[in-house]
Amino acid sequence: MTNMRNKIFKESAGGILICGINWGGDPNGKDDGCSGKYAFTDKEHNSFRYSETLIKWFEAWGIKLDRSSNPGPLERSFIQTNWCDSQSKNAGGVSGHDYDRTELFKLIKQYQPRAIVLTAVSLFPRFRLRAGEAGLREPKVHEPYLLKTATGKQFRAWLAEYDKASVLAVPHPSRFASIIGKSIKDWGKPARAALSKVIDEQSAYKPLRS
Repeated sequence: MTNMRNKIFKESAGGILICGINWGGDPNGKDDGCSGKYAFTDKEHNSFRYSETLIKWFEAWGIKLDRSSNPGPLERSFIQTNWCDSQSKNAGGVSGHDYDRTELFKLIKQYQPRAIVLTAVSLFPRFRLRAGEAGLREPKVHEPYLLKTATGKQFRAWLAEYDKASVLAVPHPSRFASIIGKSIKDWGKPARAALSKVIDEQSAYKPLRS
């Protein structure tokens, strides 16, 4: 498996980069043959729990995506990748050496996304330490956003505004979807702040910033 799941389009440059820890599933399993051929939002060819949940979160934040095989400019702006080019059923299968890889930062330098979504809060401090490798300066602002679920559990998200990109770090969609539930909509403000530059330009919706 390559370290990018989706097809790259013209709009992928300066778009939205989705970054998890590593590829889930069975490392000995058979590749589905879809890597690099379709848009991240294409439901027919990318219906894994991870992507399905993340797209539902986008909808909860007021960002509806076209799930067809004929993606529009906004849907073509996504790049799905992972920090580590390894595969395991959970993050416990990731070694410390895996985090030393440089491919993510090369990818950011190449495509210069204006919005980066880290789908594991644990990646945020690692990203801050190495953002310079991607040509990003120390963030002007970085702040936490707490979310309290209906059952009383608390989760944290991070929003950081770098000179060339906004970074949003959220809990892993597959692992925490059922616990967070509908409470995810409460992170609409930081999510919109992180994604607005791309959304406002590439979508037909009204600008997210008033």
